[in-house]
Formats: sequence, structure tokens, C-alpha cells
Amino acid sequence: MRIDLEEDNEIGVDMAPLIDCVFLLLIFFLVTTMMKKWETQIPLTLPESTSSLSTSKTNESSEVIALGIDKTLYTVAGRNTYTGETTYKPIDDLERHLSDLKAARGSDIPLEIAADRSIPVKRVIEIFDICQLSGFKQTRVRLGSRPNMEPEVEAP
Repeated sequence: MRIDLEEDNEIGVDMAPLIDCVFLLLIFFLVTTMMKKWETQIPLTLPESTSSLSTSKTNESSEVIALGIDKTLYTVAGRNTYTGETTYKPIDDLERHLSDLKAARGSDIPLEIAADRSIPVKRVIEIFDICQLSGFKQTRVRLGSRPNMEPEVEAP
């Protein structure tokens, strides 16, 4: 009986399972990138705050920048101590308003951004970033009830 020494027992890598793995990885990365796009569109409802601590000193008044539902910015025009009502006037240009405020009172004053909960958080963060980049380091955000932002009417 003769033994054939030249058998075709070559050692090699089978390509079919490797191609399957590559396609599975491709599908995985495609699905995860699509999920990442959906995650940025999730509506966010912020919780109600039950209490807070003031971060400013009692004798120090903060400058308030209020954000209206129509994406208009307002600043406090005056406060009626008898009724507790606050009147607002619109801000045309935020950068100019901040530079005027910085020239008048300095950049060490506390700045408060007041917004309703229905305002997109992205818009509030954009305004916060503009205030920080203008040099105001004591900037805080207050989310809560919608203030009455009717423009100040001047008497004729």
C-alpha cells in the first residue's frame, strides 16, 4: 500500500466568516450613527425646582436678561416695590447690551438669565455662552415660570 505524501492539506484562512464580520460591523456602525442623530432630537422636560439658595450677596443686585417665548431678549426696566411687578424692555443687540453693561457696572456683577421652561435649552445655553464670552463670570440660569414681558410703554 502506497501512502501519498503530497496531500492538499494546506492551512489557510476561510474568507467567508471574515466577510460576514465586516458586514456586521458595517451595519452596527450605520445603526449607531443613526441613533446618535435621533438622540439630539429627544424633547427635554426639565423638573420643577422646589427650593434654591441665592448665589449672590444680599446687597448685590444682579442684572436680569429674560428670554421671551418669541425668542426676544428683555432686560429689567423697573420694579414696582408696592405691587411686586417687574417691567421689561426689549434688547435689540445682546453683544452691544453686554458691552454697555460691562462699561457701566463692570464684569464682576452677577448676571441672571431668566427663561420659561418652554424655551429650548439650546437657546438658553447659547445666551449663557455669549455672556460668558463677554467676560461675565458670575452668570447663572433661572428656569421657571414665564415673567410678564410686556414692553414698556412710554407716555406721550
